[in-house]
Amino acid sequence: MPMPLRHLILAFTVWAFLASQCLAIEGGADAGLERGSRRETRQAIDMLGVNEQVEQLQQFRKNGGVHSEEALLIKGLLLKKILRAVLEVRQACNKVDLELAYTYDIMRKEERRNRTAAELFNLANFAQLSTFYTLEPFVRIHQQFVTSAIFTTTSGSLNTAISTASRVYNHMAKASHVSPPSVLANIVDGKPVDATGLPPLVEKFLDSRAPVSGKTRRQELFDTWLSRWNIDASKEENLCGIADRDKASVSLLRSRILLLWSLHTVLQDFDRYLLALLKSLDEPSAEQPIGSHQSADVRRGEAETIEAARLLKIEPQLEELIALDKAKDTTNKRDELELLVLQRTLEGALEVQVASDKVDEELNYNYHVILADLLRDRAKWLQYNYNLNFLQSGILGIVAGRLYLSRLSFAGDQQFVVSGSNGTALTLLAMLQMHGFWRKVDREPNSLAEVLDLHPSSEYCFSPLVSAFLKSAPPGSTDGKTRSELLNETWRKYRVTTVDLNRPKNLQALSAMPPFKYDTIKIVSGRIVLLHSLKKELESFQSEMLGILQASNL
Repeated sequence: MPMPLRHLILAFTVWAFLASQCLAIEGGADAGLERGSRRETRQAIDMLGVNEQVEQLQQFRKNGGVHSEEALLIKGLLLKKILRAVLEVRQACNKVDLELAYTYDIMRKEERRNRTAAELFNLANFAQLSTFYTLEPFVRIHQQFVTSAIFTTTSGSLNTAISTASRVYNHMAKASHVSPPSVLANIVDGKPVDATGLPPLVEKFLDSRAPVSGKTRRQELFDTWLSRWNIDASKEENLCGIADRDKASVSLLRSRILLLWSLHTVLQDFDRYLLALLKSLDEPSAEQPIGSHQSADVRRGEAETIEAARLLKIEPQLEELIALDKAKDTTNKRDELELLVLQRTLEGALEVQVASDKVDEELNYNYHVILADLLRDRAKWLQYNYNLNFLQSGILGIVAGRLYLSRLSFAGDQQFVVSGSNGTALTLLAMLQMHGFWRKVDREPNSLAEVLDLHPSSEYCFSPLVSAFLKSAPPGSTDGKTRSELLNETWRKYRVTTVDLNRPKNLQALSAMPPFKYDTIKIVSGRIVLLHSLKKELESFQSEMLGILQASNL
């Protein structure tokens, strides 16, 4: 076997082991892989710099020499280039994920501290109100009306002061020690999110032209930041770096998370282009229909390996490769079969990765944008409600105390009647605000639509391979239920979400299918739980593809 091919096999095996570990944090992409595949293939060829090799391979195809040793070497080189790009995308995405995890941890700690401070302010206000409102009737019982009026004025003043202090603290509070410690220097840098310092092929992808706008993907990304979040990427100070900061506000940390998430989504879109190039290497004659064929050697293997070979349409080739491996065959036929199995396995891994990317992009958007907006609005308006309630109570208490000191008891009592009425109305409003707010749906149907059997259009469905995986029964199944059916059964049986999954309207809401129009905290929280579960199911296919390499001794 030629030495470059052995190197390719070794590199691919290492990737297969790494993929099962790192795919758990990757995500998002388009389900319609066929649309624009030629354009995506051409761009992938340019970015990988393999124009000459592709032209040579096409020439071999025209001349009928695709089985020659030179053609196999060229194909092996192309697979090596694609594999390098796949690993560089994973490396870039993992780096962004680490930055996200660090920033998110800091933001959550600061939000918890702010919530604790707000609770303490509210507790202090309730404590002084209960204390003075207990003392006031007591001193009035003992005919000490002046003292009672003084208590009323004092309570109102404290009420106003504490509420004002709460708002000032909330506005000025910042997280401290946000710069990554030296012990994490090789993991997290905290630098501005300027989309630089990435692996070479990923940099090429960002600097390539986007198909619609004609701008580079990097410029498109910066334009999105400016239009969506009003962040001008031309100024480094706007890119939410934390490396040289001692303190940072929650709003800055939240903006950094949004920028990192947006960059992550653009990076993983490279997977679609690599998959398009990989599919273009397929030989039409190599296509095999998905059937029930199983060789004796494969049948003795793991059930997961059998299923993966069936879904990838390589059962006959895998059978022949195993037989040649046992016979210690070193001919070109074995090399050709090894390349085919490796190519199909890499193609399957990328196809599942694209589906996982799509789910992950939806997870990030629902969590970091939709749910974050809804929770922030609820917390903000609830705190406004509490502060307004305390302020109106405090101000009217001060007025009532002054009236009592002026011997205008009836007018003072009227102030308390007005204050109590306002307090009751604001409390009722707070009870409504506790349920959260609404947010208009601004996204297309998500990946749950197909799993929930809502029959979305083809552009919102998974690829044929992933759909076949979800619509097949897992190995060892005794009842013949498909993975989609098992997911739905598990979601309902264990009530993984508070949303009633037996109502068709709720299923439309979870998958953002028309005519559903508005998201709520309850719906989005349930959607996130189901998407996490779906993503985990998709990633289980990685171990099955690894079984193919082990079964064929690659």
